[in-house]
Amino acid sequence: MKQLSIIAIAIFFTAFCFHAEAQETQPYIKTVNPQTFKKLVDAGKGIILDVRTPQEISEGYINNASTINFYDDNFVEKINLIPKDKEIYVYCKSGGRSSQAAEILKKNGFNRIYDLEGGFIQWENNKFPFTKSKFAKDDKIQQISLKDFNVLLNSNKLILIDFHTVWCAPCRKMAPIVDKIEIDYKDKALVMRVDVDKSKEVGKAYNVAGVPVFILYKNGKEVWKHNGLIAEEEIKKQIEQNL
Repeated sequence: MKQLSIIAIAIFFTAFCFHAEAQETQPYIKTVNPQTFKKLVDAGKGIILDVRTPQEISEGYINNASTINFYDDNFVEKINLIPKDKEIYVYCKSGGRSSQAAEILKKNGFNRIYDLEGGFIQWENNKFPFTKSKFAKDDKIQQISLKDFNVLLNSNKLILIDFHTVWCAPCRKMAPIVDKIEIDYKDKALVMRVDVDKSKEVGKAYNVAGVPVFILYKNGKEVWKHNGLIAEEEIKKQIEQNL
């Protein structure tokens, strides 16, 4: 009888743990206080998303945040360029827009969404660090038509394309690395950073989903592709292997 009780308890706990695990894998939105939000941000496992206006952002933003104005007509189109396999930490000024943005994110396939309770106001009230510097103007980002892009690929050069956007924090982090690679391989390969927001036809035609995306083309064909942050050495390794 005692053995049966132990078995029954074991079955119960197994079923409970399985149920809890199944619930955790379901898409969710969690509204969290500033302290919890900071711990998530500091852990660096997800993507920080600021949905305020450019004017609000100019007064300060959480470091490494991607910035998409909630009021942009193409808000949904932009968020769908964010990798969906990561946690999303979303915030606005006081919590209103971010809660709406969280619902939109969930409807568009994001599974783990954390909404900052009280928004950036509470982040500041807790004296948590933030960045006030303006995003530097980037003249290296290029807009290109689908026709011109296809002509480009028909050349005999090895071509590395960095598909990105100006609002994407990982893209901004990778930009100086890509620019350095462009200089290092100026006589061997063509390296270009393409703005997906302004080159929509290209992004659609070449299935660019998520930014940054790095694609290496040789003789007009894709020979390597990578989504997200990547070390300079790894990109160079791929270039060297295909020269």
